[in-house]
Amino acid sequence: MLQRKLKKNKTMPVLQFGDFQFDIALSRLTHAHAQVSLDPRQIALLTYFLQNPQRIINRDELQTHIWQGVIVTDNAINKLIANLRKALRDDAKEPKYVQTVPKLGYRFVCDVTPIEVERAKPNNQSQQTVNSPQFSNIWVVGTTVFIICTFIFWLIQSSSSDPSFGDTNTLTRFHGLKHTPVFIENENNFLFINDTHRNKTVWLSDSNTALPQQINQSGRFIDDLISHYNGKLLYKGYEQECGWFITNFNIKSSQIGKHVEQFTLCGNLTVHSSKFNERNETLYVLAHPKKQEHLNQLYHAQLGQPLALLSVDLGENWRIVAMDLSQLDNRVLFTAHSLDGKSGAFSYDPTLNEVKKLTEFETLVEHIVWDHNAQGVVFITQAPNSRLMHLDLQSNNTQLLANVNERLCCNIVRHPNLIDYVFTSSDINTDIKWLSANYSLDNSSVIDREPVFANTKEGHYFLSNRSGSSQIYYQAPNKHARLVTELAKNVRVDSMALSNDDTFLLLRDKHRLWLVSTKDEVSINNTFIDGYAYAEHWLSNTLFSVTVKQHKVKHVFIFNTQMQKIAQLQDDFTQILTDPLDPATYYFVGSEGKLYRASPEQIFSPTTAQQLSAIGDLPEFSRLLIEDRILYVVSRYGDTLSTYKIGDTLQFLSKQPINVYLGFDVKNGQVIYSGKTHYRSEVYRTVAY
Repeated sequence: MLQRKLKKNKTMPVLQFGDFQFDIALSRLTHAHAQVSLDPRQIALLTYFLQNPQRIINRDELQTHIWQGVIVTDNAINKLIANLRKALRDDAKEPKYVQTVPKLGYRFVCDVTPIEVERAKPNNQSQQTVNSPQFSNIWVVGTTVFIICTFIFWLIQSSSSDPSFGDTNTLTRFHGLKHTPVFIENENNFLFINDTHRNKTVWLSDSNTALPQQINQSGRFIDDLISHYNGKLLYKGYEQECGWFITNFNIKSSQIGKHVEQFTLCGNLTVHSSKFNERNETLYVLAHPKKQEHLNQLYHAQLGQPLALLSVDLGENWRIVAMDLSQLDNRVLFTAHSLDGKSGAFSYDPTLNEVKKLTEFETLVEHIVWDHNAQGVVFITQAPNSRLMHLDLQSNNTQLLANVNERLCCNIVRHPNLIDYVFTSSDINTDIKWLSANYSLDNSSVIDREPVFANTKEGHYFLSNRSGSSQIYYQAPNKHARLVTELAKNVRVDSMALSNDDTFLLLRDKHRLWLVSTKDEVSINNTFIDGYAYAEHWLSNTLFSVTVKQHKVKHVFIFNTQMQKIAQLQDDFTQILTDPLDPATYYFVGSEGKLYRASPEQIFSPTTAQQLSAIGDLPEFSRLLIEDRILYVVSRYGDTLSTYKIGDTLQFLSKQPINVYLGFDVKNGQVIYSGKTHYRSEVYRTVAY
């Protein structure tokens, strides 16, 4: 009906709705004869609503007509609807104009009527004046000068003003962890890796739509994408050993070349990130020797050369966690964390060997990169409310670039249009769960993990990121969780175990152990681990074991509560397990995958696998626990829980699906674990205007 009315009123395209008038020809909204300011996308949305009143319009339809089919986040749609409501002085709870229809979309509920509006007509006197030759010349000259001045003013304003950000395009919508996006040289297309934890695949995106295509990798194992230059793809991967390699990539056939040229090798380094400077064809690598602590250093190499260490000193208080390269010069940008939980951005000039501190943040910022002109930085704020921000280093002003209601993480790439940025999310929500029903659990909306039962009372301890960093909480049955102790904000905890008498919590990351008293909030001791720690178990009230990998060999060390190393098992074994209901028996996990029975005294003697009797072969596992002579085995990928009765042999009892992602524990046959409730990782692009 409205469409037919508009056709009959072609000369007067003005629509009346409520107290507003909308001039379609001029894209102008007025209220009480005063113009209401709208941005172009608000105008497009209002126009579409006015053309389709009283009809439910879903989100897909809005994406098609307002964003021309480009996939955007729900947050972008919500924000646009909210801004239009604000301009119309509308109330979402009692709408006069835009109504939300739950699970269906939106409906414009106000009546829309075409109206006649008289246009101003010039009078005869004005017409005669304009027609006079003398005035006509003056008018032409004045108008020309005005247009030229306006154009010059527009140029000045355009060159001096910053682009506006608000919209975000979603470029992927499928399972897997996305990382290391790399733009194809002289193209808007980019490659990225999708990691499903079982394999890594390479995908190609056009940087506009959520329709990427998988690339034929020609059998190559590609760990990270580094750069595309001179028609070649540089990547980090494995060709018999770890290194960086160059190969062809054909964008038309979407295939990676079969011939590979070695750039350089990893050697004895644990690599955290690498970047390629196309200006001087130099690879920069952030890494540290495998057997040393997480103290990253900067290495560099050119084609065919081994990695060489660069001397970079940020001071004893700072640890480098990420890096970026300027696309305008040779400067390296470091993201660093301090021992007191702050973050800093440092510029390093390898030519002059000079380090300059650019700015400091009061919280932990994971990843900082140069902006397009290297006069500012782009960074991701701390979870749980992570956002993509820009900081002008001259004015110290910040600007919001993107906010997608997900945890942003790890990758920010400059778009070839010299305005926008491509970035990734890694949004994981893990909850503490029961395998069978028990008391109500106090979970947050972020990462709650590593639950351990209290031994001398009811309840459980767990780690949570609900405050923005890893902290220890305790929950008694049907009570709210309470904070046990405040860890430093830069502490990264991978796992946790509780002593048999509930006195100490043992925390572990890759290179450090912390011993935290559950009774004294101040008492926190720690020690450095030379190697990679990956498993820990309490043996008694005062002794615990830690498995450490050094030079590809796993060692089991015994510590006391003074954090002193007092014993070491033979390399035949990789873990020690205990049964809380049978303290007189220990169980050793052999390096060849067998379970052995031992006595507590044998942890202090040079016992070998040949001296012990094997109980049975273990299946592939990620975690093991024993209670009341029942062995609990979490599968390699955490998707099943199997149980075995321990006797002279291992007798299979049961196998059931589970979602153990970050820890589990057993008490009186009751299983508590941390499982994923939400996981999403996508690639996004800012849309500036």
